[in-house]
Amino acid sequence: MLQPRCCSRLAGKSNTRIAQAGVTLLELMIALSLGLLLLAGIGSIFVGSNQTYRVQEQNARIQESGRYALEVIGRSLRQAGYADVPLSPLSSKTGFTGTAIDGLNTVCPTATPLTDVITVQYDGIVGEQDCQGDNITAGQFVQHTFFVENNALRCDATRNTTAPTPPTACPVAGSGEVMVPSAEDLQIIYGVDTDGNQSANLYSAAPTAAQWPNVVSARVCVLIRSEDQGITTSAQKFLNCAGALGTATGAAAFTQAADSRLRRAFVATFNLRNRVTNTQ
Repeated sequence: MLQPRCCSRLAGKSNTRIAQAGVTLLELMIALSLGLLLLAGIGSIFVGSNQTYRVQEQNARIQESGRYALEVIGRSLRQAGYADVPLSPLSSKTGFTGTAIDGLNTVCPTATPLTDVITVQYDGIVGEQDCQGDNITAGQFVQHTFFVENNALRCDATRNTTAPTPPTACPVAGSGEVMVPSAEDLQIIYGVDTDGNQSANLYSAAPTAAQWPNVVSARVCVLIRSEDQGITTSAQKFLNCAGALGTATGAAAFTQAADSRLRRAFVATFNLRNRVTNTQ
């Protein structure tokens, strides 16, 4: 007996399976793992590039601070012993009557321990300013004292109508203005002319009283550190000022850092121009 056509079609459809598309659980887990690996790689690259940027930024700041510190100190050293001769009225002044340069060697409790203090004097010029930004008036003697306190290079300025006596006591704590932050050390050795040819024959960290009038140059070292910690992966050894100035060699020329900051010693030698052109 023949079945109705409609019933035959329904029977055929009931035996047909519909194909399904999708991913298995294993494929999903593999995709997630690859995604996590990719994110980890991107994160590692970001962290590495960020650390590189921090190192470069801190290096740039150290360079800027070191150059500026030497520029400020060097400017004062070049002026040391300058004698201003007024044109009106005509003055009989023939030279500087103060003490062009003097220093204290690692004895100041108010300064950072074992750092130096240097003082220079010169005749002020009207229209200029001292290291603290105060205006200089006619007939003033200017005195600049540089020292390191609380990891900052400071300058204490005084102005007098008579030549001041070089400081034999340490600067008052907190005196002066901060010239450069993040300065850890200041060391100076002085070039002494022993034969009158206006050139240094020896360098000394502590000239005698007889040698000070013959000091014709100063070799200055400033140790600058990075403002931030965590710049290096571990505490590192760095060249200290004794090593940079050549007063120490071997292991003594290096210091083991106690933190993860960058450090660099900057050195420059400055002639006392008014000492090498005039007899004082």
